[in-house]
Amino acid sequence: MTSFAAVYVDETRYNLYASIHKGLRRAQAQLMMRLGAIDPLNDTDVAGLIRDMRLMVTMGRKHLHHENVFIHTEIEQRRTGATERLADDHDHHERDFDELETRLRQIEAAPASRRSPMLRALYLRYTEFLAHDYEHMIEEETETLSLLHRHFTDGELAAIEGRIVGSVDPDMMMEFIRIMIPAMNPAERLGMLGGMKAAMPVPVFAAVVDMGVKPVLTHADWQALEQALAQAA
Repeated sequence: MTSFAAVYVDETRYNLYASIHKGLRRAQAQLMMRLGAIDPLNDTDVAGLIRDMRLMVTMGRKHLHHENVFIHTEIEQRRTGATERLADDHDHHERDFDELETRLRQIEAAPASRRSPMLRALYLRYTEFLAHDYEHMIEEETETLSLLHRHFTDGELAAIEGRIVGSVDPDMMMEFIRIMIPAMNPAERLGMLGGMKAAMPVPVFAAVVDMGVKPVLTHADWQALEQALAQAA
């Protein structure tokens, strides 16, 4: 396995990978645990897992698209060839997503009595994908982020992230918020929600909180965030 520990990353600089990658790691790990423990004979649980894994695959595809179009394109304009390995990884991920979707369709069509070995095979294949994806995200958060810091200002990186956010339709953005918020630490939540509160009309921000934030936090975490937002106002 490649080690990225020697790559220096200035953690005081703008990081456009941290929040989304935290969210993806947490959501993917939760799916892996559900898949490992699922009862193959429980139609409701299996259908729910298939639905949620399809959503995760869709979000993964969109995340790759965002990086390809909005980040890699910008890097290539300043350092030609720098994203070739990342592009290869993304192509491999797309093939992984195709295979995962095929397996989901097969499980969906199978009678309950035949699901157990199919779910076991999916579990192993999904954990293999996660191992590669986690390593890929580490590379992006070390080598690629350091490259971005060398060639872009924090303002330019914030603008790139802004274009990514602006390209996502509201329903899908809500799904991304739902996986990112519980994966963040309190300061990160306050930074993200504080920025959204300042930029959004009151009714829109209230809808984001009601549908995308409160349902995914514990009562204690929501109370702490609500108090911090009020104090920051």
